[in-house]
Formats: sequence, structure tokens, C-alpha cells
Amino acid sequence: MNITLTEQLPQTHTKKILKKEANDKDASCLVVLVDDKKNIVAASALTEYQDRIEQLIDVSHFTGKACETVADYALAGDKKTTKQNPVQLLLVGVGSLDKLSNTILQKIATTIYQSTQKRVASITVALGDALEADEFGQFALNLLAASYRFEKYKSEQSTPVLTDIYLLADSTLQPTLEFAESVFAGQSLTRDVANEPGNICFPAYMAEQAQELAKAYPDLLKVTVLGEKEMAALGMGCFLSVSQGSTKEGQLVILEYQGKSKFSANTDTQSAIQKATTNAAKVSNGLKAITDKLPLKGTGKKAVKEDSNAQTANDDAPIALVGKGVTFDSGGISIKPGAAMDEMKFDMGGAASVLGTIKALCAARLPINVVGALACAENMPSGDATRPGDIVKAMNGKSVEILNTDAEGRLVLADTLCYVQRYQPKAIIDVATLTGACVVALGHVRSAVFSNDEDVLFALENASAQSGDLIWHMPLDDAYQPQIDSPIADIQNIGGKSAGAVTAACFLARFIEDGQAWAHLDIAGTAWVSGADKAATGRPVPLFMQYLKNCADMA
Repeated sequence: MNITLTEQLPQTHTKKILKKEANDKDASCLVVLVDDKKNIVAASALTEYQDRIEQLIDVSHFTGKACETVADYALAGDKKTTKQNPVQLLLVGVGSLDKLSNTILQKIATTIYQSTQKRVASITVALGDALEADEFGQFALNLLAASYRFEKYKSEQSTPVLTDIYLLADSTLQPTLEFAESVFAGQSLTRDVANEPGNICFPAYMAEQAQELAKAYPDLLKVTVLGEKEMAALGMGCFLSVSQGSTKEGQLVILEYQGKSKFSANTDTQSAIQKATTNAAKVSNGLKAITDKLPLKGTGKKAVKEDSNAQTANDDAPIALVGKGVTFDSGGISIKPGAAMDEMKFDMGGAASVLGTIKALCAARLPINVVGALACAENMPSGDATRPGDIVKAMNGKSVEILNTDAEGRLVLADTLCYVQRYQPKAIIDVATLTGACVVALGHVRSAVFSNDEDVLFALENASAQSGDLIWHMPLDDAYQPQIDSPIADIQNIGGKSAGAVTAACFLARFIEDGQAWAHLDIAGTAWVSGADKAATGRPVPLFMQYLKNCADMA
């Protein structure tokens, strides 16, 4: 789909279009927005069509209610009328311009696309100055998103006629449009990999997608993949407890987006490796391979202040995005009910969104450093699977009693959070389809956000308002922590029925070092749509991109 800013109305021609084919290259449509007071948006640019628009409003009893439509196919009238106004018209109601939200903009954009995709090659949407920059960006992104389809496994695929969208608006919005196109590119990749079935998209597939992305942007992106032997050498017992039940090897995929500077991991890591291999001496042969992959371990903010050469002592320190990538979640030994289990292919939505965000960053070339971590594993029941009641050790040395193998996302995230802190990032944001409890709490409208840092929380909430990718602040009080205390280990991986989304966040918080800014996004209700039309949404790529753009702008 091509989308372009324009300051011109569609070109007219003198041929009657009554018998023209719908896929004729000249077929075009002018989309006119009308509010609930029957005011025409961008009226000053539509003077040559004003009489025709007003007549259409009058004869169709058009009210301007949001997403109401009426079309004039330019088929009626004498030769003179047809010659003067051959372009098709589509009137679309927008309701009250003062009450436009991302939800309404999304519905309007979808209505426009669905009303025109099968019959015209191009549309021009007259916007004028009706939308502020943020609203314009949301509208443009939603128009593009409406064109997304995942039909690669269908023997007969639909091909839309519509290929070009022109937005009649001020040229100063060009950077906003280009940013929306970058977000769409990343969001589409997120949806593509999340929509893949579990027999195609397993951990190695995710690693391959990251490596292909690095080949496309070698000047911006470096990708490193850690396998199970390397993770065992690092003491990632929590991560491995999830992947060990599957024949598909778990993969920790690290993407270093170097948009501002080359911040690659320091290779002087022998002491860190020796510490990490205390509980994994048998795999010492794999240590040499890890040396080039393990970032330098710091000792907290105090160490940064004492060492002027520390990586985080300057503005080039990266922001870390960590995604849960359980490519299929059967629940393990604590197996899930069979109904809708097919949708557990979407349980890697967090990792998919991080991968998509990295692609969007590359497309937008934002001047910022970002580490993306995809914690990819398949959770399957087998003779090698983890049992309820097993105790494992995390990379930071803490012991975890696994009471429910279906609470596995927090386990792969725990070790990955430990790993990325070796970059001493400015902030860590993990994203996961983590808990059904979050769906009960917030439904499918807002993602839940938990944070230990007010600045990060404020920045995410601001980005949420700008992008329309909505979040809601949830509690992280210390009073919830006793629910995950184990009588025989440091932590247990579930905290009972009460406040399930909160106790899951509390579990992750135990793997965050003192002073490290961190936020957790639970996207269990927003990563995909369930039911007959099940599909990934691509969230929260718009949120992440707006957040990172704001961070880059402030740097």
C-alpha cells in the first residue's frame, strides 16, 4: 500500500465511467469527511465539489455519525455533469471532531479502506487542518493497518484493487507520515510472525527472522543468538526449565540497534563467565563461544559513578526491550484445556512486538541505542518436561519453586532480565502475554503497565496518549510480595488466585537490581483478537515507537 501527502484533488477526465472496469488504473475516489453537524471537513479545498456534496448529504439524509457512509459513483447526470465531476465521492461521517479518539479514528480509517478497496485504484482523503499531528499519525497508521492481510496459507488469495492513498493535508505533516509508515512496517512484521502457526514459528524461526533483519540493516543492527548450552553455562535454569520439555531448542536472541553509537558488548567478560558457570561446569567447552556474546557486567549505579569509562556513564546507554517469546504454550505438565489452545501460538506476542519495534527503528533510523531481547521457547509436556514442585536456579542465583508449569513466561523473562542488565541500560521494558488475570482486569482495550520508576511510567503514559496504543497503570506494592514467597525456595512462580497479574509482575521485580529503572507490560488482552477471526494486532509496537521517538528527541 502506497500512502502519500498531496495538496491536489484527484485529476479529472472527460470519459464517462459507467462501463469502466473497477480495476481501471484511472478509477479514483474522493473521500469527504463530514461531522455530526453536517460540516464538511476541508471545505475550502473542496469548493468545486461543494454543490454535489451538499446535494448528496441532503438526498441521502446523511447525519455525519461516526463511520456512516454514502457513495456517489458519478454514474448519473448528463454529459456536462459527468464531464465536470467524474470522480467518485464517498462521504464518511466522523461524529464530533472534538471527541475524536484513536478508537474512533481507527474505525473511520477501517471504514474508508473497506468501502473502497474492491472498486477503486486510488483514493484521496480530504483532511485539511482538521487533525493535529498525533491524530494525523494515528489516522495514517490505521489506514495502512487496515490494508494488512495474512493469507499466505490460503489457496485462493484476495487482491485488493486499491493500491494508492493520498492524504490532502499540509506538507508539514510529511515527517509524521513517514514515521507512521515505519511503524506500520514494524507492526506488520509483528503480526506476520505472531500469525504463523506453531509448527512454523518456533524459537529457531524467530532467530532466523532477527538475522534476516540484521542482513537488511547491517549498518544499524547486530544480532546474537544464544542456544541452550550457552544459556546453561550462564546459569539460566529458569529459562531452560521451560524449553526442556520440547524437541525445539530454546533461543535467546539479542538484537543491538545502534542508532546513535556502536555500543556492542565489551568482550572482556571472563570473570562474569566464571561466576555464571559455577552451576554449569560440565559445559565449559562452550565458554569460548560465549565470551564474544556476553555484555560487561556492572555492579549497579554506584559502580557507574566510580568508573568514568562505564558504558552507562554517558547518554549512549541503550534502552532494553525484553519480549516473552513462548512460540507455543501447551501449559506443559500443567496442561491447558483444549478449547482455543490453538491461540497459544500467539504467546510469543511480546517477542514479536520487540522484533517489530526493532524493524520500525531501522526503517525510521531513530538516533537512539536499543537492545532487544527475544526470550524464545516452546512449552511442551514430555518425559523431559519440568514437573510441578521442581526447583531451579535463575541466572542471579535465586531459587524458584515451580508450582505451575503454565506460569512459564515469567521464568524465561526472569533470566533474560538478568542478562540484559549487563548492558546497564537506561531503562528496561519487558512485554509479555503473561496472565489471564490481566484480561479479566482490563479486557482487550488497554495493556497493563507496572513500573518501579516514575519517569519511565510517565514517559510510557505520554507515549500511550500520543500513539493511541493505550495502557493502564497497575499497582506494584511490596504488600503483594509475600504471595510469591516459597517455604522451600527463594520464590515460587505463582501467588494464588488473588491479583494474578500483580503477583506475576512482583515475580519479575525480584530479578531487577536496585536502582535499575524497569517497567513491565502485560499484553495478554491486547496482543491478539480471539475467535473466528483470530489474528495478531501488532500491539504495542506503536506505543514503543512513540516512546523511543520521544526519548530520542529529548537526548
